[in-house]
Amino acid sequence: MYNKTTPEKQLTEAAIIEKILEGEIQLFEILMRRYNELLYRTIRSYLLVEKDVEDTMQDTYIKAFEKLHQFKNESKFSTWLIRIGINEALQRKRKVPKHTTISLQEDDNFLQIADQNTMNPERHTIYKESSCFMEKAMDTLPEKYKIVYMLREIEGLDISEISKCLKLSKTNVKVRLHRARFMLRSSILNLTDYSSIFEFGNSKCDTIVANVMDHIYKNYSNQ
Repeated sequence: MYNKTTPEKQLTEAAIIEKILEGEIQLFEILMRRYNELLYRTIRSYLLVEKDVEDTMQDTYIKAFEKLHQFKNESKFSTWLIRIGINEALQRKRKVPKHTTISLQEDDNFLQIADQNTMNPERHTIYKESSCFMEKAMDTLPEKYKIVYMLREIEGLDISEISKCLKLSKTNVKVRLHRARFMLRSSILNLTDYSSIFEFGNSKCDTIVANVMDHIYKNYSNQ
């Protein structure tokens, strides 16, 4: 594993990639940790089952590592990674049965956020419940709107980068973003600090990193 005390922020992306290609494959962990949440949110826009999402993340990282020599720095690494992730997600989606459409009305207890405040510290309860509510609301969006909303409003990517990631015109990105906002009622948006939803950290992050790095070490460390 890469030593976490190493000053990661002092290494540019281009330098990290160059060193990986020169054989310092342990540095791939830095890229994974930098983009785990972005990739998770991207793939989560297409897949609803958590196991499918995490398996697709691992497949994406492995493919990205294997094809890293093809990355020419003509775009951001994150843009390149998002494209791979979307392709992998769509491939998996074609292989698995369609999931049941999620409805905000199907879980009565889920909507009763206020009733649970007496059971837990108020701020913690409101934060957790409203985040879950926002996630569920977003899952009702068609994926072509959901991915645009996810990348723009939650990840904070600019319109031009989203355009490159999704191979859409900037106008189409803006139109889809507008429609996504319209679909999500303002009352739902106001429930939560939505910049923190679909978090991917702690044990999940460590598991993905460990699995991918183990695969890389086993298959590429002697090359």
